[in-house]
Amino acid sequence: MKKIIIILHCILITQYSFAADQKLFSGSEPAINEAPAGFWGVFSKTPNPGTLPAGGSALADKLQINPAEIEMQPAASNAAESFPADWQAAIQLAVNHHPSISSSIATLESSGFTIDAAKAGYLPSIKAGITTGRQQDEGSGHIATVGLSQMLYDFGKTGSAVDQASAKYLRQQATVLMQIDTIIEQTALALNDVYRSTQLLDNSKKEVKALRDILALTQMRADAGASTRVDPVQAQARVEAAQAEQLDLEIKLQQQKYHLQSLLGQPVAEKKISAPISLLPLIERQNARIDLNRNPTILVAQADAAVALAELRNYKAQRYPTLSLEASTNKYIGDIADYQRHSQYQNVYLSVNSTLYQGGALVAQESASARALEAARTTIASKKLEISDQQRNYFQSVKGLQKNISLLTRRMKTIMETRSLYREQYLSLGNRNVLDLLNAEQEISRAQQDLINARCDLWASSVNYLVVTGMAREAFDLNNKVIQGLRIAP
Repeated sequence: MKKIIIILHCILITQYSFAADQKLFSGSEPAINEAPAGFWGVFSKTPNPGTLPAGGSALADKLQINPAEIEMQPAASNAAESFPADWQAAIQLAVNHHPSISSSIATLESSGFTIDAAKAGYLPSIKAGITTGRQQDEGSGHIATVGLSQMLYDFGKTGSAVDQASAKYLRQQATVLMQIDTIIEQTALALNDVYRSTQLLDNSKKEVKALRDILALTQMRADAGASTRVDPVQAQARVEAAQAEQLDLEIKLQQQKYHLQSLLGQPVAEKKISAPISLLPLIERQNARIDLNRNPTILVAQADAAVALAELRNYKAQRYPTLSLEASTNKYIGDIADYQRHSQYQNVYLSVNSTLYQGGALVAQESASARALEAARTTIASKKLEISDQQRNYFQSVKGLQKNISLLTRRMKTIMETRSLYREQYLSLGNRNVLDLLNAEQEISRAQQDLINARCDLWASSVNYLVVTGMAREAFDLNNKVIQGLRIAP
């Protein structure tokens, strides 16, 4: 009894000494408390979740997180030299930078270790231990034990655990692909938005210049007495309206560049982004029937069904016993060995273990797993229906926008001819007023704006279609490429 008291006293002294050392070397930063690792946690003050800080430098340092600081005016030094040469390179840069993909890959690696942990159930388990104390009147001492347990047959408990871990690994693989497709889509659409706004801004600048030319013309005619002072006033109002629209486009373009910068992880160059490559040839090469299993969302739903099936198999296996081979060797050490006939002895035996009654928990768990499997299978059908609808919508959008671009191109040609006629009639014949010239010029600008939007909408719909069909990685040459340490298979 005296020895036990001394041991407990030493443990308590060690604990308080370790706590004092932590306090001594903690520095000026506030410490992040952790729950004690031993039985003395009963007597210690454990962390209260309600009082822990939601952030701060101490917690960030403990979790090895970079400071959450941003620059409101990001520097664009050397951006022109480092900015990707084309959209494909920019998208590849984004997927190799974005932290959400890093997180998904880290989770995938963690899932791989769970498979190894589940497979360990097939292998023997070796345990060692030592007990100390007093046994009645035989004296004090120790009993050292080394035991081995080998599962021989468990009716599928271990196998179902391996299947479940494997299915979760496959699910996480599909999640990684889904996250990559998400970043591809976000980056491609962000590039498209920047390109659209750049084109619209150029068109707006052309409109302002054209309206200023008309303003100069009306001022010249008014000074010569060929027209009233109303014409320059009307032209000036149109110029100011066009300048306000140009300013709005400049602000919007800068916002979109900042969004693109966050996806690429580097400043966006001030130079104009090149035009995107056409995705229509890839869409047209596809057959009339699309394989829905290429979409990661379907792969995730199928993996969920595999997880539910393995879980159901595991709960069914829990009804049956587990047959194991048990072996152990024991050795008495100390005074107690003097009272034993043999200071060391061994045991080898077969063990059959089974839980006879769990209060109905096993039946309930099996029923819940069966319903979960049914729900997972229904989810697959639901996701296929949803994705099929999205594919058809994007495909029809692509076809409709192609026709619309042809109409807008012809409209642009007609309006250009109208402007030339109006200008000639205004200057020579005098049967056109300045409003006709201003309206014609702005009609040209609106037609060009509609044409820019239609072309960018066509490219955005093409990207959305390829993402839904699971072909985005092929379109931007990411298959068989290493992304953040992970090779992407087709």
